[in-house]
Amino acid sequence: MHYFVTISIRPISRLDNRYLMLFLLGIIFSTNLNGQIIYGSFYDDNTNGTYMVKVDLSTCTFCGITPASPNIGVADIVMLPDGNHLHLMGGFINRLLPPPSTQVVWQAVPPQNYQTGQLAPNGLVYLGGNQGLGLFNPATNVITYIGNWPAGVGGVTDLYYINGVLYGTGYDNSGITFLLQINTANPSLSTILGSLPLQGGAEGGTWNGNAGFFYGDALGDIYFYNPSDNSSTLVCDLPIIGVFSGLSFPPPGLPEYPCLVTCTTNAGALPQAGPFNTCTNSTLAFPAATGAVLDNNDILRYILFSNPNDTAGSIVATSATPSFNFAAPLQTNVTYYIAAMAGNNQNGNVNLNDPCLDFSNALQVVWKPLPSVTFSTANTNVCSGACKTINTNFTGTPPFTLSYNSPAGSNTQVFSGNSGSFDVCPPANSVGNFVIQATALADALCACP
Repeated sequence: MHYFVTISIRPISRLDNRYLMLFLLGIIFSTNLNGQIIYGSFYDDNTNGTYMVKVDLSTCTFCGITPASPNIGVADIVMLPDGNHLHLMGGFINRLLPPPSTQVVWQAVPPQNYQTGQLAPNGLVYLGGNQGLGLFNPATNVITYIGNWPAGVGGVTDLYYINGVLYGTGYDNSGITFLLQINTANPSLSTILGSLPLQGGAEGGTWNGNAGFFYGDALGDIYFYNPSDNSSTLVCDLPIIGVFSGLSFPPPGLPEYPCLVTCTTNAGALPQAGPFNTCTNSTLAFPAATGAVLDNNDILRYILFSNPNDTAGSIVATSATPSFNFAAPLQTNVTYYIAAMAGNNQNGNVNLNDPCLDFSNALQVVWKPLPSVTFSTANTNVCSGACKTINTNFTGTPPFTLSYNSPAGSNTQVFSGNSGSFDVCPPANSVGNFVIQATALADALCACP
């Protein structure tokens, strides 16, 4: 597992100090985030900055998608259809470019009394705060105040849709939270419903076929609240302590934003050597990688691959040691590459989907075939006591050293080219088959035993 930063989050208060959120968040950067993605924000006490994260509710993996920035809201966030993200904080509303950017492209003139926002189906954004309900138009960056809350409502900390109806988490002057069904035409006619659990960041959605909203609790876990039976179900038991300050589902068609990953994993370097010309009957042994840096879940492996432009996608073989043997599907006289590879341990292999996967420099290797020889002669008959010229044809890289046996005895000769000849003279009075057998052959690179 790769860790970007561990952060301790100090208590902060929402706009009127009635709603306290405590954060202690360790940001873990993961891969394979897919499914029901929800975005959130959190505050980092160590750096006095705020980050955005994404959580896959189907796998409960999460990661950061922006660097720390004071432009990111500590009250709520709203993902807009154009990829911009709206951030609410004490007295400010910022509009930022799509992640990972934290650049402000528009800011509402402070002070603003809003602490939560919710994207409506028509593309506008409802804003909720201490006094009442407002409306933000992303096309014009204009905020319109709609009206006050009913008496007894001290403010609204979260807005969310449930079955197409806008609701909010309201609170009274004593700080008790409750579900508020919002009348968007006349907020003063909004209806106070049942009590709600203390929450930090909420977003409407469905879970197991039920309509309600997701929220974070004081331990940093994500729950789903079902208003039909006033129940809360644990969705993700995350390894964090604290509360997400804002949650927002992306609008339809918005691309998923990638994780920001800071990696320490390093496969090191292979000492410069080669290119290697290795015989198919020999083990290719090369110097081990030096300077590798592995985290607690990493392993180092050596790879043999075929395409330097697609290292991970062209791996032919892997090894725990810096050595390889020739085996299918390897081919002779084809250039391959060797390198060290480091990444997360997955059942004894390096996880190729690890976002911190790292490769060393590559060295070239060509597997060379073993040499071969064939004998031929113009006439296979020879008279006793006479001599016969034997023609040789070699495959491989000259020069060739050939050792052979014949009725005339054993001999070793060197041939400078891929063809040659030698004479064999059977002893006098010899009768029978005249057999010539190669006993050893070597070319410039390889030798047959």
